[in-house]
Amino acid sequence: MTELRSLAEVLPPGRVSDDPSFRAAFESDGLTAFRKRPLGVVIPESQDEVIHAVRWCDRHRVPFVARGSGTSLSGGSMPVDDGIVISLNKLRRIVKVDPHNRIAVVEPGVINLHVSNAAAPHGLYYAPDPSSQKICTLGGNIAFNSGGAHCLKYGMTSNHVIGMKVVTANGEVAHFGGESVESIGADMTGLFCGSEGLFGIALEITLRLLPRPECFHTVLIGYRSLRDAGDAVSAVIDAGLLPGAMEIMESLAIEAAEAATACGYPRGAAAVLIVELEGPRERIELEKQQLHEVIARTNAFETVVAANSAQRDAIWGGRKSAFSAVGKLSPDFLVQDGVVPRKRLGEALEKIQQFSEASGLRCANVFHAGDGNLHPLILFDDSIEGQLEQAEALAGQILSLCVEMGGSITGEHGVGIEKREFLSQMYDPPSMAVMHRVRHAFDPHHVANPGKMFPHGDDGREEITKPKTKATSSATCPPDLREPIEVDSPEQLRQAVADLDQVLVVGNQTKSPLSQFVNVPLLTTRAISGMTEYEPSEFTFSALAGTPVKQIVRELAKQRQYLPFDPLLVESGATIGGTVAAGLSGPGRHRYGGLRDFVLGATFVDGDATVIKSGGRVVKNAAGFDLPKLFVGSCGRLAAMTELTFKVFPKPVELHSYYHRCKDHASALRLVAGLARGRWELDAIDYDASNRAIWIRIGTTIGVAKAMLEDIHQVLSVTFQAIERDRIESSPPTPWLESGQFDWPERQPNSLVCQIPTSIEKAGYLAHWCDQQCGPKSPQLFVSVAGAVGWLACDTLSLESLNQFLKQHSMKALVITSALSAADMSAFRHPVIASTESQPIDLAVKGSLDRVARFPNLI
Repeated sequence: MTELRSLAEVLPPGRVSDDPSFRAAFESDGLTAFRKRPLGVVIPESQDEVIHAVRWCDRHRVPFVARGSGTSLSGGSMPVDDGIVISLNKLRRIVKVDPHNRIAVVEPGVINLHVSNAAAPHGLYYAPDPSSQKICTLGGNIAFNSGGAHCLKYGMTSNHVIGMKVVTANGEVAHFGGESVESIGADMTGLFCGSEGLFGIALEITLRLLPRPECFHTVLIGYRSLRDAGDAVSAVIDAGLLPGAMEIMESLAIEAAEAATACGYPRGAAAVLIVELEGPRERIELEKQQLHEVIARTNAFETVVAANSAQRDAIWGGRKSAFSAVGKLSPDFLVQDGVVPRKRLGEALEKIQQFSEASGLRCANVFHAGDGNLHPLILFDDSIEGQLEQAEALAGQILSLCVEMGGSITGEHGVGIEKREFLSQMYDPPSMAVMHRVRHAFDPHHVANPGKMFPHGDDGREEITKPKTKATSSATCPPDLREPIEVDSPEQLRQAVADLDQVLVVGNQTKSPLSQFVNVPLLTTRAISGMTEYEPSEFTFSALAGTPVKQIVRELAKQRQYLPFDPLLVESGATIGGTVAAGLSGPGRHRYGGLRDFVLGATFVDGDATVIKSGGRVVKNAAGFDLPKLFVGSCGRLAAMTELTFKVFPKPVELHSYYHRCKDHASALRLVAGLARGRWELDAIDYDASNRAIWIRIGTTIGVAKAMLEDIHQVLSVTFQAIERDRIESSPPTPWLESGQFDWPERQPNSLVCQIPTSIEKAGYLAHWCDQQCGPKSPQLFVSVAGAVGWLACDTLSLESLNQFLKQHSMKALVITSALSAADMSAFRHPVIASTESQPIDLAVKGSLDRVARFPNLI
């Protein structure tokens, strides 16, 4: 074709094809009910070739769809009218596996399971495990924020992607995040995950790796009714257990799995429940006793415990074959992946059964029971006229039901084409308009996967082309800009934002350098306080932005739950909104992830003074762009948050802390890396560089903790000493509380405290530099999260000398606390030290939320 000739000219020979038979192979993805033949197919073999192809598409206004293995079940990777496919399968390099920092860097065509295979020699693996993990690619996983059976404990794809190099749809090459699990500034990495190919293409991806679980305890339980199986899930959660996975299959799905794999599920079961515990053997020995006590109190009629890996594989083989296995029962099927609150699972399944009977179509139910993620498989025969339309109507009823119950239209498959007409049921017009503007920031000409996600015919162009106007202000700026204006309701906050030409919204100002900006009025949300919803059985809560984190922690503790990432400055009065804006996580970030991995929803006031709702209130939601993550680390520079929703976890009954002194930084950091890669699932690993001391925390009983310490001694030849034993009911001073307040014994009141995203290697450079600058005892450096985050407290180092060192090593720092005045900080103008110029896409995304520049820039 004539149009493609100029594309072929900028790429090596053989990269572009318009052959009809070749194009036919790409006309559908996993949702085979929908087909579209592309104009041509591009198969690049390098990142540069991808960039050339994307820039050509933008220049010639030719739509493109980036595609991996085509396993999408929502039509998200189906070609578009008059567009091309950019196939990424040949970008399959695993660039590196870094066991010391527990990361892997890969290209988008790498198969999901291949990452775990490459990491296995180091005792590590990549946790997200969609059912198609043997063939699906990382690029596709990122596009749809794929999940899998283990999401309850480990989260989605976005929880394991910490950095990426991308080419946006208009051809800009940008870098988000990095090799540390923490970054400074708005979480653009989190925003890009789940964008369904509407933003551009990820070229290189940095993944967080975890220690491979030492052992598994897999149990298959048969029930006579779906409700009994659902009640068993609630009983497991209420017991304070956090299984790696909990899955339910009902009778029709069991029939299909048995026909396909002979998996040996209990005969006559109306439903089976699969529960899998995983982790170090000492902890599993304790937890499996608890699990079997819980199961014994349910109405189970048969319980099978996998005695070996072959039995475990058979149990999971039946579950993971469910989608393909229904082909034994029906020539065609549609699968949905809506989410409902866990407590409403039984009600939802009964409704789905009623819908199914009324439609005359059978429906096999499989679902991730731990997070309420349904997978109804609607069986039909496309050769019978009208049955596809019947199946689509039934699917629509199910999606609407999920929204009505407070859930989501998609938990992991994405919106794509199939669910695009339902997105507006979840989000109101202003919220949809903001998503359009964010999409436009990445793709001004709408060439990247157009026609997906948003309702048909709704491309948002009318909203995007509206003139930017700032509300007419009748207010006058307060004479003393150092004193924040207090508002006591979300509506008052919205009106105050509208009345001020420029504003910075703060909480309790516990992180003073983030709450200072010369000649900009401050609004404080500290009076907008209170938990608005708390569902212990759902592992979720919502709270107004000004709610003190201490209040939240206390309420969670009453239900034996907690925020595992250890929020900082709790005792100083930090608010939940200020905590999100600063993006700070404490030592507990090591095991389960950081603040960004627990925030689910956000309501905010944008620069137009419009109230926007994003995310949701269930633990799994892949509908629309993940705007809540964008606010993590944004320092109030994007919008004014009014309410936030978080995921929580069961809190360990006991916490035990230990320390070991090392002779030097090098040996200490080697030990930190060894502990992080080990099988023990330590809750926290910190290194106090000033005192050459490593701290570890273990959340379990004292007997299990001692057994783990003995094994650590055997494996690593080190002995840890007990600090003290912390129980939930008491809160004596501990190293964790001291570091959570930056209240170290040697720290002077007027010191500067910075957060420095780092790595094991760079932490060593930083520790030696501190020694050389002021002697071994003067500055204080704490290397947290097994080497991924540095906290530097120093009284004698100037900002300028720190700035020079960080630039030399390609690092940045965020000033968290400081005795410096706003005028002194203004010499740097911003709280980021060693900052670089903002990328164009960063500014464009900010502009999409703040069209009138009402909130000051961070960098």
